[in-house]
Parts: sequence; C-alpha cells; structure tokens
Amino acid sequence: MKRNRIDLPLIALCSLLALAAVLFSATGGEKVAVVFWAIILGLAIVIVGSLLIGHRRHTKRDVLPAFTAPAIGLGIIVSVAATHWPLRVSYAMSRGAFDSIAQRVRAGEEVTPQRVGLVKIRRAEVYHNGIVCLWTGLNAGGYTGFVQCGPDYVPFNLWSIVRLDARWQFISED
Repeated sequence: MKRNRIDLPLIALCSLLALAAVLFSATGGEKVAVVFWAIILGLAIVIVGSLLIGHRRHTKRDVLPAFTAPAIGLGIIVSVAATHWPLRVSYAMSRGAFDSIAQRVRAGEEVTPQRVGLVKIRRAEVYHNGIVCLWTGLNAGGYTGFVQCGPDYVPFNLWSIVRLDARWQFISED
C-alpha cells in the first residue's frame, strides 16, 4: 500500500483531536465545556478528514481508507460528549482515594491542593449540610468538582451535573 507524506500527519492529527477530548473530560472538564469542545474538535476532524479525502481523490488513490481515522476520531469525540466516559473511568480508578480524602476532610484535615488520579483537587470543604466537596475549578461564577451526596439530592444551584454513582456526583455550580 502506497502512503503519501500527507496521510500520516492528517491521521495523527485526527487521533490527537480525539485524545484531547478524552483528556479534557478525564481531568475534570466541566460538562458543558466538554460538549462545547467536542463540537469544536469534531468540526476540526471533519475539516481534517475532508482534506485527507480531497488529497486522496486528487492523487487518484482509494478514498475509503481515508474515512477510517476521521470516523473513529469523530466517534470517540461524540461518545465523550454524550456519556462523559473518560471522567467516569478516571473517577472509578480513583474512587478509593476520593472516599479517603472525604473521610479526612470530615475529620477536619486540610488536604488540598492535591492530585487524585488525573484530577487536581484545588479546594476541599464540608458544605453546611455535611456534604464533602472536592473542588477542581474555583470560578467566581461557581465552583466545579466532586460532591459526596446521593444523585437525588444535590443541594446546589447547578449549571451541570454528571451522576457518577450513588455517593458521588460531578457538578458545576451556576
């Protein structure tokens, strides 16, 4: 199979765009921001894929293989935006550490800033009703992070929420 110099860089770029979406979610990107960046990265993959297909047509080469990398990359980006699976995997791999930190915070210990898996906890506190909050983003408009409470009772003014399990939720305050 003959490869042209432009094929591999464009295929690599599709892979990097998909990886960027995965890493942004896995490191605690806010839900709406993840969807926004998925749209931008998805459009970039469509453009890169179009360039790759156009180049292959121009050089009179088979176009079908040029669909593979952009299609896989676009599929990954859409799955990240739709399900937030990288955040869920990142959380699942560090669940024990989250529980341990929550226990230490409840005991009054100062535990931040620190890294838990791929996520950096910037502030930890016990909310007024006993809910442990491990904040990853400290924006003036509202904090973003992990809160230890059930999925049916999240006493915050929410911008977004990703329900992780029966004990932890990833939220962004409004």
